[in-house]
Amino acid sequence: MTSVFGWLDQDDAQRAAMSDVIKMFQDPGSVDELGVGAIRDAYSNSFFPGTSVLHTRVRYLLFVPWLIQEASRRGKPMDQARKELREHEVRLIRSLIEGGMKSGVIGSQAQDRLKTMPSQTYWPALQRLGIVRWDVSIDSHLRRATQSARLGVEVTEADSPDRGSVDLGCDRQLPPRPRDLLTSATFDLTTDEASYLQSVFARLPGNSLLSWLAVRPEAATGDRLWDSPAVAGLPAELGSRVDHARRLHHAWHGAPLLYNLMLAELEENDDLTEEYHERLTRWEDELHDHRVFEGWSRPDFWTVTQALNPRLRRSTRSFVERWFELAEAGEHAGKDARELVRTREMQLKNRRSRLLDAQARQTWTPGAGTGRLAFRWDIARSFLGDVRAALDPDLTSAGAVEPERA
Repeated sequence: MTSVFGWLDQDDAQRAAMSDVIKMFQDPGSVDELGVGAIRDAYSNSFFPGTSVLHTRVRYLLFVPWLIQEASRRGKPMDQARKELREHEVRLIRSLIEGGMKSGVIGSQAQDRLKTMPSQTYWPALQRLGIVRWDVSIDSHLRRATQSARLGVEVTEADSPDRGSVDLGCDRQLPPRPRDLLTSATFDLTTDEASYLQSVFARLPGNSLLSWLAVRPEAATGDRLWDSPAVAGLPAELGSRVDHARRLHHAWHGAPLLYNLMLAELEENDDLTEEYHERLTRWEDELHDHRVFEGWSRPDFWTVTQALNPRLRRSTRSFVERWFELAEAGEHAGKDARELVRTREMQLKNRRSRLLDAQARQTWTPGAGTGRLAFRWDIARSFLGDVRAALDPDLTSAGAVEPERA
């Protein structure tokens, strides 16, 4: 029987979060089989607030508010404004394709059949970044903006609604919408747009890596965030957090490898069993090469992690810490490690545990959960690469990186 799940759709932030979950289930490499997502996301959110695994290119942070303004500026009834927003988002898809954009276009295949529109995907980020100022859902925003437009003077297409007398709920510094937005658009930022987004990232409150790199976009390079040349100059607290993430990235990876090995053994798949034995051996070498446990204060790691996510479950912390202990001792494939993984999966899945139920194993895709913890680095690197390319015309945009989903 096929498993299903549902949720109460309360607002756009919850919708986007649930879309993240669904997206991860579509990618076997990033499924959180053993429940480390609460820790991963705590670090991801602290480094790159507002980002999501569903994000593609940074110019959507401008596309969406431009279309929100366009749908609400005439003060039409709410149903018409909502319909117009959707129509414009579909037109944007076709405009980007017409503009030659071959990747990163949300809905490029579905087009008018698309269910989760870019506005829903980027809405929590727009609120977190202050690009839209009202802390409400998209529908509530449209309702308030159209009411504002009706009560004020009518805003014509030639006007600048963000600087006029009518408040449409967007940042008043938002750059003006290009006239060809819905005919032939690209992901390339203008200099003014790049400067605006740079200032938006830089003004983020708190000690985030995104705000630090915003004024140093040239440092947003490297396969992993700790490979960035900016890391050496980070403030102490932020640098320590990056180091904890680096060690977590390496130390955790063996657990899903062992999980897949155990499943391969149960399925009596000799080829996969050999493959995961080899991958575990390479991972053991990785721990040594990167000195993962050398000098790592795990009490400090847990203090930081708990501060980032005060709601972290005690069972998650106990499981991950025990895995660290076994990995550090070189006992990551022994009886205790196997029992730890088996018990954890039972806690999370109950009777649908693949390690206990042969029927449940039919849903197993080899490699499930083995995607590396990337903390949304590729997404942030793409955003900053697009900003840098616009500020320095001699550069080719680095924004075409395909983001990892973990």
